[in-house]
Amino acid sequence: MNNNIRYSFFFVLLCLFVTLPAHAWRMVTSYGMENGKMLVRASVNGVEGRFLLDTGAPCSITHTFAQRAGIQGGQTTQVYDSNGSIVRTTIVNLPDLKLGGFTFTRLQAMQLPEGNMVEQFGVDGIVGYNLMRQGIVKFDGRNRQFILTNDTTGLGINVNYGILLADDPYSTMVPIRVGNTIDTVMFDTGALDFYEMSNRFYARVQADTTHFRRLASGKGILSMGAAGLEAASVKHRVLIPKSYIGNINFSNLTTITTDAIDSRIGSNVLLHGDVIIDYREKMFFFQPFEDTTEPINVYQPEWDVVITVMGNQLVAGMVWDNAKGDIRSGDRVVAIGSERIDHVDMVQATTQGWAGLKPEGTQITYLSSKTGKEETMTISMK
Repeated sequence: MNNNIRYSFFFVLLCLFVTLPAHAWRMVTSYGMENGKMLVRASVNGVEGRFLLDTGAPCSITHTFAQRAGIQGGQTTQVYDSNGSIVRTTIVNLPDLKLGGFTFTRLQAMQLPEGNMVEQFGVDGIVGYNLMRQGIVKFDGRNRQFILTNDTTGLGINVNYGILLADDPYSTMVPIRVGNTIDTVMFDTGALDFYEMSNRFYARVQADTTHFRRLASGKGILSMGAAGLEAASVKHRVLIPKSYIGNINFSNLTTITTDAIDSRIGSNVLLHGDVIIDYREKMFFFQPFEDTTEPINVYQPEWDVVITVMGNQLVAGMVWDNAKGDIRSGDRVVAIGSERIDHVDMVQATTQGWAGLKPEGTQITYLSSKTGKEETMTISMK
C-alpha cells in the first residue's frame, strides 16, 4: 500500500565502471516521484525506458529491457539487496546510456534475473552509484531535477553545510547526529523514509530514554528489496526529539528500525532541502530550502497495522503492539471499509495506494488466524 511498505533495492559489494569525457561536462534531467521512488526517462541502444535514481544500487537493467535493447548477458555474480537477501545477476556492458540529452558510453551494469521485483514494478533499470560517483551530483528537491557533472560551477554549494563523507568504496556514508550519538548512515535515494535506523544502532542507544523514546514494537514485514519481501522480524518505532544533518536541526524524528547493516536517510530528506554530493572531494551537503534557526519538524505518523501485498492478496505486514485488535502479522485483509478485496495488482496498490484508507480511522475485515473467521477492527495512523 502506498507509503506503508518500504521499497529499497540497495545492493552492495559490486564495483562497475564507465567511460566519461575528460573535458567539463554537465547532465541535467527532471525526475518524477512515485511512492518515494525517483524515476527518470533514459535510453540504452536507442531503447527508452523508466529508470530509478538510486544512490544505494549500481546501474542495472531488467531481463526484459536487456532483450529489448539487444544487450547480451555476461559474467554471473551474486549481490545482496537491502534486506540481506541474495540476488543472482550478470554483469553486462551497455554501449551507451542516454540521460538528460547526455550520452555515457561503455557503462557496466547488472542485468537482473527474469521476473525480478524491479521489473514487476514497471521499471526498466536503475541509474546507480557507479555512474554518480564519477563526479558531482545534485538532487534539487524543490524543482525535482537531477544534475550530474564534473564542475561545481552554478550548483549553488554553500560550504557552511558541508559534511565530510565516511570512506566507503560503494555507498554514500554520511555521519549525522541522532540524539546525542553519531550514526554513520547511507544516503539512499532508493529508500523512502527520512531516516531508517538499523537494529544494530538501536541496540547501542535504546537504554538512552532521554534522547530516544520507543513508541511501539512488533514483529512483521515492512521492507521489500530486489529479492522480494523481507522475512518477518522484530522492529521498533522510535521517536528522536532532536537530530542533526550537519548543522541543520530536526525535531520529532520518527524512525522504524530495520535489519539492514547500516542506517539510512532516504528520498524524504528532499522534501526539506537539496542534496549535493561531491564524490571527488568526499563532501556531502544538505542545504535546506529556507534559512532558519528553528528545528524542522519531521514527525511521520504510522499505521498501527501496516497493510501490504503478498502475491495478489492484501495482508497485515506489521502489527504494532499499540494496535487495538487481535489481528496478527500475515493475516489476510479481505475488505477495506465496505469494499471487498479478493485480488490485488501489486504495481497499482504500491504506486497508487488505496483510496479507502483514512488516516483518522478505517475499518478493515480480516481472516483471523486465531479464530479462523472473518473479523473486523479499526486501524489508524498515530
